[in-house]
This record gives sequence, C-alpha cells and structure tokens, in this order.
Amino acid sequence: MSGLTGAMNTALSGLDGYSAGIGVVSGNLANQTTPGYSVETVNLSTSNTTGQAGAGVQAPQITRAADGYTAGVLRSANSYAAAASIDSVSSTAISNSLLNNGDVQSALNQFFLDAGTLAANPTSTAQRQTLLADAQTAVGAFRSAATALNGIIGGATSGLQQNISTANNLLSQLAAINQGLGQTPNDPALLDQQQAALQSLSSQLAVNVIPQGNGQVLVASGGTVLLDQGGAQTLSLAGNSVSNQPQITAGVAGASLNVGPSDGNIGANTQTWKAGSAAIQALNAHAVIVAASVNQVQAEGLTGTGVPGASLFSVPTPTVVSATSNAGTATLTAQLNNAGQLPTDGGPFILRYNASAGWSAVNQASGQIYNPPSGSNLSFAGLSLSVSGSPASGDQFTVNPAPDAASAIQLISTNQNAIASADPYVVSQGSSQPNGSIINSNTGTIVAGSDIVTASPSSNAAIVPSTYYGQTLQITFSSANNYNIESTNNPATVIASGSFVGGQGAVAVAYPAGAASGQFWQVPLSGRAAAGDALTLSPGGSNSGSNASRLAALWTAPGTTTAGSLQQSIIGLGTSLASNAQQATQRSSAASANVTAATNNLQNIAGVSLDQQAVILTGYSQAYQAAAQVISTAHTMFESLLQAI
Repeated sequence: MSGLTGAMNTALSGLDGYSAGIGVVSGNLANQTTPGYSVETVNLSTSNTTGQAGAGVQAPQITRAADGYTAGVLRSANSYAAAASIDSVSSTAISNSLLNNGDVQSALNQFFLDAGTLAANPTSTAQRQTLLADAQTAVGAFRSAATALNGIIGGATSGLQQNISTANNLLSQLAAINQGLGQTPNDPALLDQQQAALQSLSSQLAVNVIPQGNGQVLVASGGTVLLDQGGAQTLSLAGNSVSNQPQITAGVAGASLNVGPSDGNIGANTQTWKAGSAAIQALNAHAVIVAASVNQVQAEGLTGTGVPGASLFSVPTPTVVSATSNAGTATLTAQLNNAGQLPTDGGPFILRYNASAGWSAVNQASGQIYNPPSGSNLSFAGLSLSVSGSPASGDQFTVNPAPDAASAIQLISTNQNAIASADPYVVSQGSSQPNGSIINSNTGTIVAGSDIVTASPSSNAAIVPSTYYGQTLQITFSSANNYNIESTNNPATVIASGSFVGGQGAVAVAYPAGAASGQFWQVPLSGRAAAGDALTLSPGGSNSGSNASRLAALWTAPGTTTAGSLQQSIIGLGTSLASNAQQATQRSSAASANVTAATNNLQNIAGVSLDQQAVILTGYSQAYQAAAQVISTAHTMFESLLQAI
C-alpha cells in the first residue's frame, strides 16, 4: 500500500506543478501586450525524502524574467525619443511661423521692391498707395508670425503642466507599489506594474532607478530624488524670477530640478518654450530694426508737398524691469538710438551694477558682454539708458529692447502723401532770386555729385547746422578755392563756409531732432569755380524720387543690422530655424529606431514569445496527462487490491 500511496503522492505533486505551469503559460499569453509585463516561468525541483527515491516535486516556484540593465536602456531611449518627437514637431512649427504665417521675408521684399518702383515714378499716386499697402502687409506678416510663435510658447507651457501632472500621478503610483512590495517582497504582479510605471515616467523625464532587495525602487532625476522609502516628491511648475522661463521644482522645499532638452516630454517642452521665446525675441528685434530704419529714411526726405517725412511705423519702446531683490533706489529708462547696432537676436539684456566694477550687461541670447561707462547715461547695443537714483552693488535690471514689437507693430499713416520720396534738397546752378527763380550767371564748371546720408560728414564738408534744415540755402564762391553758405531767409549771415581745394568740396546739412537726428545730408561738389559762381540748394519737390531710392536700397544695404543687410538678416533667421527643424526631424527618426532596438532587446529577455509558450504549454499538457495516467493506474490497482481482500 505504501508503494501505491507514494506513487499517488508523486503523481499528485506532478499534477500540481504542471497545473501551475499551464496557469503561468496562460497568464503569459494573456499579458503578452500588457505594458511592463515580464514573462514568468515555473521552477520545479525534485522533492527529496531521506531513504526514498522518486518522491515527486516540491511546491512550484514562479519566477519573473527581468533584466535591470536592459530595462534601464529602454527607459533612456524612451526619454530621448519622447523629447526628440516633441522637438521635431515644435521646431518645424517655429520654422513655419515665419514662412506660412504671412511670410515676413516675402512681405518685406515686396515693400522695398515697390519703393524702388516709386523712386522711378515719384508722382504716381497709385504707386504710393501700393507702397502703403505693402507696408500694411508687412505689418500683418510680423503680427501673424508673432501670433503663431506665441501659440507655440503657450502650447509648451500647457504641455508642461500636463506632463508634470502625469509625472506626479506616476510617482504616486510607484510610491503605492513600493508600499505593496514592502508587505509582499518581489511580488511579480507588483513588479510588472512597477516596470510599466517606470517606462511611462521615463517618457516624461529622464530617470535614474535604484532597485532595492525587496523589489522597491528609488527614483531620481537630474540629481534630485523624486521617490524614496518616504514616498514621492511632488513636481511643480514655476517661473524663473529673471527670465520668466519655466522652472521645475520638486517637493515642498522647491528644489530646482535640472532638466535637459533631451529629458523626455518635460525637457522637450521646456526647450520648446526657450526656442519659441528666442525666435519671437529675434522677430521682435527685426520688427524694431525695420521700423526704425524705415522711419529714419522717412525723416531724411521730404513728402511731395515739401514736408519732412514722418514715421511710417510705430513699435513699443524698450522696457527696463528692476529685480525684486534690488536694494538701491535706481530707476532706468531706455530708448533705441541706433537700430543698426541692436543684436538681431534681440537679447534681452541683464544689466548689473557692481560698486567697484561699475555697470555690465549680458545679452541673454548670445552671452555677449557689454561694459558701458558708468554715469547717469549708459549706452550699449544701440540703446541709451538714463539712470536716476542710486544703484546698490548687486542690483540688476532686465532690459528688453523690443518688447512684443512683432505683435504690436503698426502702420501709423494711411495717407499716400506721407511717403517721403524726395531728397531734402535739389542742387541747381545759379543764385536764388527773391521771387523764387534761379538765375545762372556762373562762369565756372561746378558739378554736384550723388548725395548721401551719413553720420560722419567728409573732412572737406561745410557743415550747415540743423536749425537751417528745410530752408533754401545759397552757396556762393568768394574765390576759386572758397565758398560761403547762407540761408535765403537771412542772406546777410554766413552760416557755414568751406574750401574748394583741388576742385573738390562738399556741403553737409544736419538733420533736426527726430528719427534722423545725428545724420547729415551730404552732397559732393567738384569742377572749376570762379569768384561769384553760385549754387542753390532748394527743398526737394514731388518730382524727386531720390529718397525713395534710398528706402529701396535699405533692404540690401550692408551694415543695416549686426548680421549684415536687412535682407541677409531676415533670410538668416529663417534659414537657421529651418535648419533646426531639419536636424530635429533627423534626431527623432534616429531616436525612434533606438527605442525599437531597445524594446526588442528587452523583449528577447523578458517578453512573451508565442512560439516558445506554445512549446512549453505542450510539454506541460503532456506531463499533466502522464501524471493523471499514473493516478488513474494507481487508482485501478488500489481498487483491485480492495476487491481481492
């Protein structure tokens, strides 16, 4: 009987073991696509009884296939791929903002092209109206691009809020799993949930996972612990006090979380915010440069009615914001004096005061440092700042040279007569008469060359003060080598004089206060003069298109911006953004391939193979049937023995 009992017990232990195996295989097949699930196996070992062979198998032990290193590689790949995907989409959107939303480059190109057409036909009312329409189109292009970029920045902020909420939920879930593992160490079901949560968390930000002996994990990111035995730290979104860029903090202490641009969705959306802000700051700078440059050319000429040109565009003035930690009483105001010196990236600038070293400014976009001389007036990067009050050492200010300029740029005038297409002066041979006519009694051969506008008159130029700008000017040669300049408003007073040495001379008239302040209209003189010869400088009329030519040339004039001509700078901005988008797309494709490879590697170790599970299931089924047959045979033998008795 003991033999039959032993056979029965052995077969029953086999049934238990093979039944457990079949159950595990069924679970594997059912969870093949479950995130975080690792294939499970049944370990059957011989049950050894002293002095007895073939005592069956011990209670089945279920083990979970896992590879911490391979899982970590997949988490890293997930973080990078999630970031690369967002970067690809956002970089493309940023690039398209300048092309698909009004096309700033094309709008400006058409504006300056039509300015050249007006120069050839300055009396054309239709062409003046066309130029004003072009100006409005350019304004619309700037505004449309700014709206698109602001939408991208806002989307990044919303994305960050959602990403942080998701990360907090996952950290809370992991904390709960840790508690469960504390009560049931290395429970396979909890470990599966843990791996799924960790993989999901890695898509939000880069994580460093430190496993514990009981299956619990510690989680850190950027050097900050997010999950330990005490529970999870709550992530929050805040703004940097200086740049206002998004800042991620952890825990009630608000520890700053260092997040890189490749660190999952959170890192990518933070980078998108920065890239979008940099793009719109550069666009703002270009809006200011375009407005200031066009307005200056306007001020350098006259309208068809002989009135000095007024500004066509308006943009916000620079802003200065004091840091809340400032201890001094200084307040600063800023204005743009030279648009050509403003960096095309637009800054902004952080201006700091040090009691021993004085003032220094740093361009936040490029890192370029400026050291303006200390005093009540500071100048750098085309800006002029007035200081009132007393700064304290360590005080700092944020200077934005072009706040929301692309969004707020406006076309001031809708009157086609406001376009200053004429030069301020037309040079005629002879002297002006009281009735306005000009009589030419010259005996020499004096020729006026092509006029220019310059901030630095020639050394041989006779300088006419700005107070006489717009008045008819009379140039009279007292000898072959000298000439005097008078205003016809007061012909007895010499207001400037010059030398005509070697048959060369020049006249430079200073512009009055306004957009052209600091500039001079200059015309060169050459030839042979005789005493008594005269030239008359009369304000330009409607038939003059010289200043419109100057406006048209502004598009391609070298040195208009710190990045070359205005055309080069605008094209350069678009090209740079397009290049960033192309590179981001390539990185995203490569990152996706890395995730596929890492997933396959982990699948080979911990994944569920249908073919393999089918083979295992067949083996368990056959073994189960064999054990059942043993029980059936033992039962028959037992019944026979009972009947024999």
